[in-house]
Amino acid sequence: GTAYTTLISQLQAIGPKKLGWDQEDEEYIKKLSAQIHHYTKAGSACVTEAGLGEVAVGIAFSHDIVAKGIAKGYPVVMSFPKEGTGYEIGAVSLIKGGPEPQLARVFFDWLMSAEAQSLFKKWNRVPLNPQAELAEGLVTAAQVPVIEGFGGRITWYGERKDEIIDRWRQITGR
Repeated sequence: GTAYTTLISQLQAIGPKKLGWDQEDEEYIKKLSAQIHHYTKAGSACVTEAGLGEVAVGIAFSHDIVAKGIAKGYPVVMSFPKEGTGYEIGAVSLIKGGPEPQLARVFFDWLMSAEAQSLFKKWNRVPLNPQAELAEGLVTAAQVPVIEGFGGRITWYGERKDEIIDRWRQITGR
């Protein structure tokens, strides 16, 4: 989850020329990895570590920063890289040939409503509907800079996950 999303966000931000990455890309990854104190088992563990002053910076999903940091009173600040960030998103789909497609569309419309998206507040999730209520400490989707082209390459990164992780391990030794 978190680690792979973070990795592919970095790759999309630096724009690797090819899956094998060129020397410049590899040097960037080596320098990035050298600055990481340690890799946690859980993606949100760094929020508590930052809140306790054990690390200066942690990379986590915004909902985890709010739930495990800000809401618990830790002195953490949520920020996003000016170059943009990757993201994970819950999805809903219409199944081709499935029963009741009209009712499914009614559900989709409700799901995108301010009423439904305000329910996300309970889980500190960023709603897409700008009229939805936000959890305290959270930002709107419009306030989050997104890496250009990230969403359009999700399938590409998904199909190459094992290759990308293997290459990361070769480059970083981790």
